[in-house]
Amino acid sequence: MSAQPTINTLDVEELRAVVADALELPVEEVTDDARFKEDLDVDSLVSLEIAVRIEEQYGIRVDDSDLADLGTFRLISELVRDRVAGRSAA
Repeated sequence: MSAQPTINTLDVEELRAVVADALELPVEEVTDDARFKEDLDVDSLVSLEIAVRIEEQYGIRVDDSDLADLGTFRLISELVRDRVAGRSAA
């Protein structure tokens, strides 16, 4: 398992790769404005898989409902960044 990142090491491209891997898509398809449901065809099972991979990679809790509610990769990356920062500050 990789070392848990801090806010200074949170890399959006790394997160994009985690999401793309879970979706079995090329990284280029996971754009900042890609909508999970409409553009990437993410259903509840895939959403859960993404949430688990984010939790494993970053050591933070992300619910699959967070992914559905936020909708775009950009908003998810902001959520992950904020939660990683919160964990680092604790």
